[in-house]
Amino acid sequence: MKNLLLFLGGCLSLYLAWITGTGEILEYIDFADPLNEMGFFGCCCAMAGCCFMACFCKS
Repeated sequence: MKNLLLFLGGCLSLYLAWITGTGEILEYIDFADPLNEMGFFGCCCAMAGCCFMACFCKS
């Protein structure tokens, strides 16, 4: 169950990164600067990577 939640969290983060990259997220969030949008994209990608790494690595 824990791995499933990590996998879903990674998928959600990738979805947020995708809609940030395509500009669709601007309908929901007003970013003050394009650098803020780029930082949000980077954080979403890093979160997805961490979730998938935690999900698939054996502990």
